[in-house]
Amino acid sequence: MEHYGTIEGALAYHQARGDVTWNADGVTEDQQTAALIRASNAIDGLYGDQFPGKKTGGRNQTLAWPRTGARDHCADEAIPDTEIPLGVEYATYTAALQELIQPGSLAPIVTPGRVTKREKVDSIEREFFGPESGPGANSMRPVLSAVEDALRCLLSASGGGQVFLLRY
Repeated sequence: MEHYGTIEGALAYHQARGDVTWNADGVTEDQQTAALIRASNAIDGLYGDQFPGKKTGGRNQTLAWPRTGARDHCADEAIPDTEIPLGVEYATYTAALQELIQPGSLAPIVTPGRVTKREKVDSIEREFFGPESGPGANSMRPVLSAVEDALRCLLSASGGGQVFLLRY
């Protein structure tokens, strides 16, 4: 398996949301498949260390799902070892559309360098983050809130240093 979901599933997902871009004139099945592969890789790269449990196929399993010992935190129930949660598929469909529109956008090439941490105008003062102390490459990747929304019940708070905020 090279990607999560199916081309047909992605079409139904986008049609239900009124987005015709996925199946627009001139879009080929090869382009859709490539977008699904890139999106799956981006999902695993950005969120894989926050998924609960571990890969059912061990380290030789290409994608992060299916997993053993995984839980849906919202439903508070175990996810079967053979299942790829619908949230992962939906997140992939959302990310795949972005990749179809702008290939490579979810995995940009970045060169960590100096990033301004503080800048003072009067008496001119500047301070920079260096590559070793500044924001990492993941902080320079685009964030698709619809992807994070689709994955929210699957992510564990222990990985990646992510903090979850609750709004009341």
